[in-house]
Amino acid sequence: MIATRSKTLQRLIITSLLLVSLLALPKPALGYSGTPDSTKFGYGIRLDPFGAEVGLALKAADSIGMDWIGMDFNWARLWPNREAGPELEALDMFMRKASRYELAMLISITNPPRWAITANGPDQAATAQLVRLLAERYKQNTLAIELFPGANTLQGWGAEPDPVAYKTLLESSWNILQSIGSPVLLAAGGLQPLPASRSAGDMDDLVFLSGLYRAGAEGFMPVISLRLPAVPANLLSDPQGGSASALRHYEAIRRIMTKYNHSAGLIWITGYTCPIQELSSLREQSEWINQSYQLMRSQLYIGAAFLDGLNPPATNPDPDRLYLIQRDDAQISLHPALAGIGQLITLDRTGQTIPNPLSGNTSSSGAKKWITSP
Repeated sequence: MIATRSKTLQRLIITSLLLVSLLALPKPALGYSGTPDSTKFGYGIRLDPFGAEVGLALKAADSIGMDWIGMDFNWARLWPNREAGPELEALDMFMRKASRYELAMLISITNPPRWAITANGPDQAATAQLVRLLAERYKQNTLAIELFPGANTLQGWGAEPDPVAYKTLLESSWNILQSIGSPVLLAAGGLQPLPASRSAGDMDDLVFLSGLYRAGAEGFMPVISLRLPAVPANLLSDPQGGSASALRHYEAIRRIMTKYNHSAGLIWITGYTCPIQELSSLREQSEWINQSYQLMRSQLYIGAAFLDGLNPPATNPDPDRLYLIQRDDAQISLHPALAGIGQLITLDRTGQTIPNPLSGNTSSSGAKKWITSP
């Protein structure tokens, strides 16, 4: 009994120290890091705006100095009926909170509804109008919009992938933003490497990108978006060695960009995940996350990178995905990687280091052994 109470007290003390550490990190001034007109790397993280512990997730992202929050805009879910209009009240509240924290937002448009899909993919005019709606509705936010991650796949595009159709849609969205004088940045391409068990209609992302250049899309994509949903534990895996899911797959993307004289363009890794099946301990996961940011930051052509994910969905969380904030029964759990990311950002921006209160106290076994708060 005494030993159990001692362990509980120790966990509470450790978590309290973690929260104090996060809040004490000196936040750098927001300079829209990661954009083409910035020399700073943009630290990003993805969350579910309708998921669990959203308020705590925003507070944690702000406390560790994150620049960008990434989120999916499930078009079919939020605007199922064209005549009825979009259902954005909950999203409005979330965006206001993000604005108060001065967190820049990347909205990734996914899953077009039936009324906004054609035989060639998402409807050009409907997509452009949605981009305009988001740009005007969320003027208070520093905003970027990603057009259809996984556009080189049947699932991501909603039809057989077509670089020419994507370029036409991209150009329409670009033009409508220019017509209203919006500063919203488009993250274009929606590239995603294909797994070995690909669908018959999917297109290799490098072939798709080459098709975009041949279609004349370069002038509309200063930022090329890339999703890496299955990164292996070995961060240095050679993408030319047969592993399309390697983190360094961005090198292959860059070679295509250089081939088409697009050296001024940036790559955004708009989503990548920690492989918890290969990394069983909290320490391994924390080190992997820290090193992944460092590796991408070292590439001057990578503008921003978004770890996925900060909080779980409200229902049916993916058991194979790492969430840095969780709730088990009545207890909130914070992953020690949060403190490590905060230290990395602080060192990057200020040259200062912050002592890690978790050093030496974190369990090194079991991916489900979390530091638990009161």
